[in-house]
Amino acid sequence: MESRKTLTVLHDGLMNLRRPVSDSEIAMSTVVVTLSGGETHEVAPGVTAGEVIKDAYGRGAVAALIDGELRDLATPLEDDCILDQIQPDSDDGLYILRHSCAHLLAQAVLEFYPDAKPTIGPPIENGFYYDFHMNPIGEEELKAIEKRMKELVKQNLQIVREEHDGAELRSMFSENPFK
Repeated sequence: MESRKTLTVLHDGLMNLRRPVSDSEIAMSTVVVTLSGGETHEVAPGVTAGEVIKDAYGRGAVAALIDGELRDLATPLEDDCILDQIQPDSDDGLYILRHSCAHLLAQAVLEFYPDAKPTIGPPIENGFYYDFHMNPIGEEELKAIEKRMKELVKQNLQIVREEHDGAELRSMFSENPFK
């Protein structure tokens, strides 16, 4: 009697379904990543762009360019691609850093003023800003916000991108008419 290989598939985490599988399904597939200089790496599906960039170039990149699209470093690589790093001193890198600083400002302001309503906070040519709907504050409050931003930077917090559909976003920001 021939023994059959099986693959266990979890369905909604509730039950195991078993089915026969071929040797090719058992062999681990790889993703071929071509770096900007032409060097190629084979990685397991799901390895992040940041992991490949760190292995190839070391630390310092702020984002990735995957097949010509700007993506964050946490983007999993599922298909063969061309990958390049975005350095902080490039135009794209500087834009990303300024955008991140605007979010950092919003985080610090909301810690001090939880009722403040963030409106817009884009990077601009020489820096960044964030507008808030709130009572005016003075120089001392601004210094405290700047100090908190520096403390947050030192914590080296992980930045996680979340994507939501329109209904979820309306629910999440239901208390903020500016969002």
